[in-house]
Amino acid sequence: MGMRNKQYTINLNWVIIIATHIRTCLRVHTTNLTLRIITLMQIHETTNLLLSNLDRTGTWLRITDQYIQAHNKDPKSFSLPKSYALLQPLIEAYANNPEGFLYYVRGIRDSTEKDSAAYAEVHTVFRRLNGRLTQQMRRERSQRATEKAEELYGTTGYHDRMQWVSQLEHSWAKRRISFLSTASGGVRLSLDERTELLIEFWDEIDTEINNGRRLPKWN
Repeated sequence: MGMRNKQYTINLNWVIIIATHIRTCLRVHTTNLTLRIITLMQIHETTNLLLSNLDRTGTWLRITDQYIQAHNKDPKSFSLPKSYALLQPLIEAYANNPEGFLYYVRGIRDSTEKDSAAYAEVHTVFRRLNGRLTQQMRRERSQRATEKAEELYGTTGYHDRMQWVSQLEHSWAKRRISFLSTASGGVRLSLDERTELLIEFWDEIDTEINNGRRLPKWN
């Protein structure tokens, strides 16, 4: 029974990995598609290695995150030490794709026992990634809202624009709290439940920005 469950979790991660890459695979030339499939096979091997060495899984994922950031900062001079060659497929796959890496790490985490040390270590990596992605998306969302407001209302001065962004983000924060409170029904949400609800909430905000709805005029 134990071996069958372990094989199931590994296969489940393989499905997660394919799901995060299939859209990219469909967009590339046949030759590149072949290379992409090879990369997916390499990721599958790395995933099996991560799940077979649970005492090192959290450390390897933390190091992967560090090298992804180093790669994104200066890809031309990036060099991965040979001792971490097993992480190369993950770095190549998730460079400039923080959301994809976040979901990959969650898949790895959920393939471990919830009361294990491995789960706790991987969850720490997940929380760090989630926090950083949230901040990145906040900045990008505010920038898109500002650009849409300029399209609708014309340009304004720097200080007025910064004050407008601050007030807009404050209004989003109040709506977010109200949305989570209503959706949870007063029950404490897990991080994953909260994350999924926030995806729904921010999708609605993004739609409003794209359509120019609920964007106030400049102060």
